[in-house]
Formats: sequence, structure tokens, C-alpha cells
Amino acid sequence: MGPDDRNWLFFTPHEADVVREAMALLVPGPADAPGEPGPGAREADAVRYADQLLGAFTVEPPLVYASGRPDGSFLPLTPAQRRGWRRRVSDLRRAYRTGVTVLDRLARGDFASAPPASRHRALRDAEAAVFRDQLFDHAVEGTYGAPAYRGRSAPASPVLLGLPAPRGAETATTPAGPPRTNAPEATDRPEDVEPYAGEGPDPVAALARHFATAARLIASSGGYGG
Repeated sequence: MGPDDRNWLFFTPHEADVVREAMALLVPGPADAPGEPGPGAREADAVRYADQLLGAFTVEPPLVYASGRPDGSFLPLTPAQRRGWRRRVSDLRRAYRTGVTVLDRLARGDFASAPPASRHRALRDAEAAVFRDQLFDHAVEGTYGAPAYRGRSAPASPVLLGLPAPRGAETATTPAGPPRTNAPEATDRPEDVEPYAGEGPDPVAALARHFATAARLIASSGGYGG
């Protein structure tokens, strides 16, 4: 165990080990599925994403809305946002504490150190279904979500997912100069983004629900971890 492994906002070291191994089965990478070409939850350190979400209110401003600035800062919450997010985080904390206990019991001891077959059986058990789905959602978000929310702030190398570039981000070249990118105007810089005012549905929560639904549809074609 390295020094960084002890710097958890919410998890105990054992809970972090269980969540890491469970997420690695749900979203496997090369270390967990030989021949897998892309990174998985282990390589993306998705367990840190979950820990940051569950420990969001251990710091100020809470780790909910990333500012998008280079310093990695987060935006302050309105009173309404704070109440809503505290409820969500509190529910998730209870779910993780209970879920880790269930996985340990189903694996007949320590889930993290159990043989792979025992871990697979535990995750497939009907008693773990609700927690498994939550772990899958967070594993996908932590692996493929915006880097500002990941536990690993400086990845060793960029990860290309083979997705088409967003419209407006194409690069054109001309003989007269270097590549030219359709970049946004200076007024659209991340530091100029205003925090959500709390009117109407929370856009980040809505986006997360759509993202999780899409990820489930993609994964369902091969089954979890498949």
C-alpha cells in the first residue's frame, strides 16, 4: 500500500479495495481482461471518482460542480443545491457502506482478495443487484467522464475512445499556415461559466442520468464485464 492509498475522503482502505476490484470486473481493462485494448475502471482509477463523490462535502466548496479552470477548483453551491446534493450523497454513502458489506459476505470473506470466480458469483447474486448497478454507473462515469471529476487529475497519456470529434472542433490546414481550429471565442472560456442558479431541473444530474442510461444500453449487448 502506497502513501496515496491512504488519502481517501470517505472509503476505508478495505472499502476502496472492494470497490476497485468490483469496478474492474464491471468495466474491465487490460489488467483484468487479457486482450482488452482499452483502459477500464482500474486504469482510470474510477474508485477515486466514487470516493470524491461520496466525500464531496468534506471540503469547501463541495466537490460537485467543477469550475473548468486549470486549478481544478469547484464552484460554490446555492442553498438549494447544497440541500439536494447532501441528500443524494448521504443516500449514496449508506448504499456503499451496505453494499461493500454484502459483497464481502457473498464472497465468504474479503471480496477484494477472493478468487475471481467468487467475485463474479458475488456480483451476479440477486442480493447485490442494486449495488452492482450503482457501481457500474459510477465505474463508467469515472472511466469515461470528464477528467475534471476523476480522481486521477493528470493521466499519464490521453485516452482516445475512437469517437467522432464534436461538431465545430474540426481542424483545417492551409498551405499558408499551421493547422487552424474552430476554437470558441474568449468569452466562452471555462472561467467565465456561471454556476447553475438552481431554477428548474439540475442539468448535471439530468445529463448523468442520460449518460448512465446510454452506457447500460451499450453494455447490455455483451453483459456486464463482457
